[in-house]
Order: sequence, then C-alpha cells, then structure tokens
Amino acid sequence: MAEILESSARSAINLLRVREELGPVLAEYRNNHLRNSSGYVTHTDFPNINAAIRLAARECRREVLTSQPGGARSAAVLGESLPSTLDMLDRGVTMKTIYQHNARSGSATRDFVRAIQERGAQVATLDENFDRLIIFDRTVAFIPADDDRRAAAEIRAPAMVSFLVALFERSWIRAVPFTPPGRDRATTRITDDLELAIMRHIVAGDTDTVTAGQLGISVRRCQEYVARMSAKLGSRSRAQLGYLIAKSGMLDNVAEEGTPDSSP
Repeated sequence: MAEILESSARSAINLLRVREELGPVLAEYRNNHLRNSSGYVTHTDFPNINAAIRLAARECRREVLTSQPGGARSAAVLGESLPSTLDMLDRGVTMKTIYQHNARSGSATRDFVRAIQERGAQVATLDENFDRLIIFDRTVAFIPADDDRRAAAEIRAPAMVSFLVALFERSWIRAVPFTPPGRDRATTRITDDLELAIMRHIVAGDTDTVTAGQLGISVRRCQEYVARMSAKLGSRSRAQLGYLIAKSGMLDNVAEEGTPDSSP
C-alpha cells in the first residue's frame, strides 16, 4: 500500500512538472493558432500586454507608428519605455509618434521627445481625440480591446493592419511637428487649433468635461478658454456663446479652408 501511494505521489509530481514545462509552449501554440486562423489575439492585464508589445518591439526591424492619447505622460511610464524605444532607433528603425497637443505641457514628455528626436524619431501632436495605436513593421498592430484599456488586441491580419496604417497616416498629415513651448509658429497654430476645437464642442452643446476629455486637456484649462471666448464675444451664458460662435462664421471659414478646390 505504501509503495502504491509513493508511486502515485511521484506520478503526480511528474505531471505537475510536465504541465509547468509545457505551459509556455501550449500558450504559444494557442497564440500561433489564433494568429494563423484569424489574425487576432487578445491580451489581458498590463503585464501580459506589455510583454506582447516588448516582444513585437524586439522583432521590429523597419518602422514603428504610434498614437498616444491623453496629454502629458508620466515620467515613470516614459522612463520604462525609453530603453526599448532607443534600442529600436539605434537598430535603424524609423519612428513616427502622435500625441495630443496637451502633451507639450509636460516636462517629462518634452524630455522623452527630445531624447528620441535626437536619435531620428519624428513626433507630432493633434488637437483631436484618438485612441492608442502601435504598429510594428506594418505587420502587427496593437489597439485597446475594451473601454478601460485593461485588454489589448494584437492584430496580424494584413487587411486590418493596412487599414490602421492608413488611419495613422491620415492623422499624421494633420498633425503639427512637436516643438518646445514658445511663441513660435507651431505654438501659435496649436493655440488656434485648440480654440477652434473648443468652439466646435461648444456649438455642439458639449460640456467642459466632455470637451476636455476629447481634447486631452484639463477641465480647468478648457474653462479658461471658454471664459476668454465669452469675454471676447460678449456672451453671458454658454448657450449664447454657442449661438454667437455659430453666427460669427469663424467655423465656416475653417471648413472652407479645409475643403479641396474642385475647380479644374
């Protein structure tokens, strides 16, 4: 009886050891099976998401395209991503990154941008809202898979990746090259872009909270813009401000400037 129990114990230990050794292999098999069948894998929890992105970054050889919303980023997050970013750039990988305009206000973000620009990266900002996107070598892309961004989709289907690349390139064309704050032409344009974007939200009836969230700025900063516009146009209420902006034709002029000339 003792021999049987001892033999059973040894078998159980061996099974656990085999399961532990084969666990990563089975996980990789499942991922490869999903990639080959649908070109779509979901990673949950930040450690798993970051591990998948780091693996793709190490395999990247030609190009990386990234969109990073949410304004200025924390020094901790930027410090963690800097070594792998510099490693890609040192391998000759080209890089384009888009932030929201408000990212220029963060000293940590400016330091990060300066460091990667010195290695050849291109960085620009937009006034509009967009979601997080990372594309490596135009063959694999990562996008959020849920609203709270605790899950990410790894996409390898060529048609889907091509669509995301085209989406990024359209945003890149509209973006303003990242420069340090100052009264230069880029800063002036960014200020103008933000004001116009806030005007559009006011006319649409959006609250300061919604507007700030869409543009990646603080609610307080949004309120400061609204107060200046109200003083400038002589408005005494938000509803009146929206009416005065729409009546002024300022947004109509912007739309006309952005419309291609259809004449021969």
